[in-house]
Amino acid sequence: MRSPVSRNPEVVRARILDAAQAEFMAEGFAGASTNRILERFGGSKPTMFRHFETKRALFEGVVARIAERWRDVVDMADVSDAEPQGWLECFALRALTWILTDESIFVGRMAIAEGHLFPEVGATYRQHAVTPLNELLAAQLAAWTARGLLACDDPERAALAFFDLALAGMVSRKLYRVEASFDDASLADHASTCVRIFLHGLRKPA
Repeated sequence: MRSPVSRNPEVVRARILDAAQAEFMAEGFAGASTNRILERFGGSKPTMFRHFETKRALFEGVVARIAERWRDVVDMADVSDAEPQGWLECFALRALTWILTDESIFVGRMAIAEGHLFPEVGATYRQHAVTPLNELLAAQLAAWTARGLLACDDPERAALAFFDLALAGMVSRKLYRVEASFDDASLADHASTCVRIFLHGLRKPA
């Protein structure tokens, strides 16, 4: 016997987004079919469109969920912030692990290919991932500066510079298929190198 299908709205919404994400990642936005999404979902059309009224809303929902997943991967609650280098290396490695997933790279490809048609997708990604991550790092840089461990007069700008240094190049290499995948050792080495370069510029004057 098949297990009964949950009617919990959150479970239903997740199943719809699972179906939509599979379709969008396979076909892109333009090639995606709401009928195929409905088939993948396995529920009724009224149910699907009660949660997401349009194909565009489905796409934005998928992007928002992908963006939100950084919170699970880049959870720093278990990492001591007693000294900057170890914390930053762990932060960079976790951020790279999240942002180099196929689903995050998919969002990047969609932003390049169809971003001019969907400016709200970029705004959604920034709202759910870029801004919170930047705020997390900026707050930590400010805390270290207050404790006398760093000399950072503009934490928000420094946080952006860190992401440019540690993440942007690796994303570009995967996005443009210069390098299809990265092993754990190469990611850890990259994170460590970038942290050393970054901290060199924020050392407290002797």
